Amino acid sequence: MNKLLLVSSALWQIGVISATFGQTPSVTTTPSVAPSVAPSQKTAPAQSDGPQQTAVSGAAQEGSLRPVPEGPPPLAPLPEALAAILKSAVPLNPEKTVLLDTANKRVLLHTQVACEDCPLEMFCCIEQTKEHESVLWMRGRAFVVHSALLALNAKPGEPALFTPVLTQPWGQKIDVFVNWVDKDGKLQRATAQSWVRHTVSRYYSAPLAKPPEGIKIPYLELRYDPYNKEVLWYGEMTAEQRDELLGLCPEKNYQAAIQKFFKESQTRPMKAEFVFAGSYHYVLDGTDEKVYAAEGGYLLCVANFAGSLIDVTEVSSASDGGQSYEAWPGKVPPQDTPVIVELVPTSEIYPKQPSAAADKTPSEKK
Repeated sequence: MNKLLLVSSALWQIGVISATFGQTPSVTTTPSVAPSVAPSQKTAPAQSDGPQQTAVSGAAQEGSLRPVPEGPPPLAPLPEALAAILKSAVPLNPEKTVLLDTANKRVLLHTQVACEDCPLEMFCCIEQTKEHESVLWMRGRAFVVHSALLALNAKPGEPALFTPVLTQPWGQKIDVFVNWVDKDGKLQRATAQSWVRHTVSRYYSAPLAKPPEGIKIPYLELRYDPYNKEVLWYGEMTAEQRDELLGLCPEKNYQAAIQKFFKESQTRPMKAEFVFAGSYHYVLDGTDEKVYAAEGGYLLCVANFAGSLIDVTEVSSASDGGQSYEAWPGKVPPQDTPVIVELVPTSEIYPKQPSAAADKTPSEKK
């Protein structure tokens, strides 16, 4: 059967689209019913932070009723270079933000930049869910992305499991690329990983019995905690700052702490790959309605969640203040910049295996 017909059939089964792709969607939405092509059913409590949208019917202003436009604001216009990427693909949802490009064996997502320099749980989330901790956001439903990957014969594995043994996400490897137009009007293409780095915007600590002699604390980003008897440093340390701090106090443990802070605070790019974890669906309490968990925002994750559709091939924390990754300032384009994301299934399968990093247990649910 034609790949597009497979996806169309999957979406038709839940009554989401009409015979013509691109139909104007209803303004009022509810959690989506999971498609029959979604992963095996599980039972779990409802995600509390799923997307919520309500219809606006009108408002009374100055004694007269004036119509108020319904629905969310329009997306930023696509530059011609980005629109050209979509020409070989067919939209699968009314918003035309999820497209299937069978000729090039990829799924295309029309997204926008949400956050340029924040701690991350997601690389791309669903609109009105986790934009404050995601590089990109997409208007649409996660199950459509799942169905499109299945149409390209991608095989889902499982998201991170947290009991009885911590197991990292596994499944078919998905290469993720981003396309955007820079400030000079030039089309750019890069890996998603190049926009993400290990978190450096945090405190680093080392034991120190007493404040370093000869230094008036606070000094630069150096602090001392007398209760825990620790010396602390915040953020990335430059080579110049390291040398300056080393010259202030000759004490051995202090010198070791400064060297430690410099080494640990250097920018390290994200190396982990992405896999088609596949999320799951659950039954809403007191109903027979099945909901696809990824609709809660867990579209393309860089921290582990049980509801992840696509996740990273490692244990990655989602704890507040302890996120493993952050957006890379200066590499991510400005907020609201249109970005076309490519999801390209590869032939590589990451197998299921327990994690050796059990001491870095991620958050199962936020």
